[in-house]
Amino acid sequence: MENGSSAAELPRVGFSIGEPGGLGPQLLFQLLAQEGWENRFIPLLFAHRRVIERWRGFLGLSTLRYHRLTHPQEARPGQLNLLECASVQDISIGQPSAEGGRLAREAFRAAVQAAQAGHLDLLVSLPVDKRTFYEEATFPYRGHTEYLRALYPDTPPLMVMVGETLRVALVTEHLPLAKVASALTPEKVEQALRTFLVALKRDFAVPQPRIAVLALNPHAGDDGLLGSEEQTWLTPLLEKFRSEGLFIGGPFAADGFFGARQYTRTDGVLALYHDQGLIPFKLLEGWEGFQYTAGLPFVRTAPDHGVAYDKVGKEEADLSSLSSALWEGLAILQRRQALR
Repeated sequence: MENGSSAAELPRVGFSIGEPGGLGPQLLFQLLAQEGWENRFIPLLFAHRRVIERWRGFLGLSTLRYHRLTHPQEARPGQLNLLECASVQDISIGQPSAEGGRLAREAFRAAVQAAQAGHLDLLVSLPVDKRTFYEEATFPYRGHTEYLRALYPDTPPLMVMVGETLRVALVTEHLPLAKVASALTPEKVEQALRTFLVALKRDFAVPQPRIAVLALNPHAGDDGLLGSEEQTWLTPLLEKFRSEGLFIGGPFAADGFFGARQYTRTDGVLALYHDQGLIPFKLLEGWEGFQYTAGLPFVRTAPDHGVAYDKVGKEEADLSSLSSALWEGLAILQRRQALR
């Protein structure tokens, strides 16, 4: 929003706390300790007051004020607003805990529900520790995207990593490599491509997206010598898209594609599995990029890094990715609002 926006016009940005002992809370509180955000958005944190108090003391942020709410609509501009989730007795800064994982789960659930109800304009998810976030009996999801996909099975959300030079979407995410080939189907790749196309048009203002699709096998299968998926179904699927007049390239062998910097001639890259897309993305973008979920009825972003316990309390902790998730998320929100 512009600097002159009234409090009633300011977007409500929800932050789910993630792992309370990880780097996420530190970055958020340091961001809110800076000046200039007060007339641009209203922050709502889904957490517990002990998390704020523990981190406030650890970071020496005695001036960080917060307002406890019972409903998102009670949020006040100019300060942090807290919607309390699962109670916690204490948190261990710089390390995971079962209690922290439970809070991360409950905070994310509550934040998603608020976004679904229209009480948030943007949801920014702080990093979780998958070892404690996952709970087989009550929360069998390894990450945020898996949970969101369970909520929207008919239109599965798509994880997209966004940076200055590269946007890369993932067909599969937190899946053992041995299970990737059997998890990939023509229907799943087609759904991901169509979701990515819509997202690039609507949320990134790309009128005619150019998407490169990476191959599953080395050398794109070498005409069946190193794998048959490209020949039997992936190439025919991409030909179907091209017959519709869409700019879909591939399947490209990933090593040659990134080695020749072909990504610079695209608006997005569709990777078939986690490391195929995330290794080049993090080499190119470092902590400058952010994660975005395509295909949701609300805007959801996240930093592109994990809990980073080794950086907790250190000056080297970098705000760049969280800042990108916040400000670029608000830019996506404005683009959606302009289309209404």
